[in-house]
Amino acid sequence: MPRLESLELTRRVLKHFENDTLDIADDVWREPRSAYVDPERFRADLRMLKSMPHVIGWAGEVAAPGSYTTKNVMGVPVLVTRAKDGVLRAFINGCAHRGAQVAAEWGTTRMFSCPYHGWTYGLDGRLTGTPARKMFAGADLEQRGLIPLPISDQAGLITVGLSADVDVSAPLGDISVPLSDYGFGHNHHVETRRFDLACNWKLAVDVNFEGYHFPYVHADTLDPLASNNSVIDIYGRNIRWSFPFRDIVQFRDAPETDWPDQFFGTVVYGLFPSCVLIEAPGTSQMLRAYPGKNPGETVLYLSIGAPKEITTDEERAWYKMGIDGAAQVLDGQDFPMAAACQRGLEAGVDHVVFGRNEPLLHHLAAVRNQALAG
Repeated sequence: MPRLESLELTRRVLKHFENDTLDIADDVWREPRSAYVDPERFRADLRMLKSMPHVIGWAGEVAAPGSYTTKNVMGVPVLVTRAKDGVLRAFINGCAHRGAQVAAEWGTTRMFSCPYHGWTYGLDGRLTGTPARKMFAGADLEQRGLIPLPISDQAGLITVGLSADVDVSAPLGDISVPLSDYGFGHNHHVETRRFDLACNWKLAVDVNFEGYHFPYVHADTLDPLASNNSVIDIYGRNIRWSFPFRDIVQFRDAPETDWPDQFFGTVVYGLFPSCVLIEAPGTSQMLRAYPGKNPGETVLYLSIGAPKEITTDEERAWYKMGIDGAAQVLDGQDFPMAAACQRGLEAGVDHVVFGRNEPLLHHLAAVRNQALAG
């Protein structure tokens, strides 16, 4: 984050500390239970999500020619590559023979080999080898490569579409400006963990965008360290929530020249429709939430990134501690609350209420509804 922007955020949160306030909405918002439990709404959510571009990783994961990474996006196996020509590409990670995945995890390679029957592919997706090729005469093998998907790199973030008609040319809009300064184009993937949650995908996203729950859910983790004297910024469908460490008050009477270059707190970005970036001193995390098989299920991936390749045991241990801590807060505290909310809604709670102190939840509900109608 540029120093000028960090200074502006610091000024805003220190003003809230002085007045014991936070950025708020003008009114309350009521969202019907159907948004979380209704099968028809669930099917509409799926259609909307499949039509949208999805941020799925940091461009640094495939910065070098010959590198690749794999992702699961709404149940679609996706393969991202950078061939020797330097071009970033995405494909359905499915062999043109029977559909088996030709790559797993991430790394570098010269070609992909299907583990089922040994068909091979270049990083550009072309079919390069077929055992017993003469047995497939008439199958137009020259035309059978990996199926391409739309892909772009904006602000150092990899965005894909799940079908050829999804426009990924400028998925981030104006929020690409603050995101461009994080150096995501150099971020290396360290580890990803999957969580299968008993809640609607929207609840899994929303837990990341309000601090009203800090004293109750995070009494022994976040609340002693962080304050809800927070500020919000809206960039079209995308959002930014910045909440400070409590110790930021030490800078209240200090000259701005002595303030830290990086915002002294946590900055959380919501990239529509379901990607969350969490940036704080020393940590870079990405959450991707997708609907499961019914309205009350979510598949969520938590990834942690590093500004350079991890090469030592000490570095691995440090980043493991980081993702362990994130998992403790999310899976140990936030996600059980989301599941509890789902149970209540399924039992008959008729709607949820977002208070004026939860302004980003108002915005998320509004833009989802707009996308469904659009």
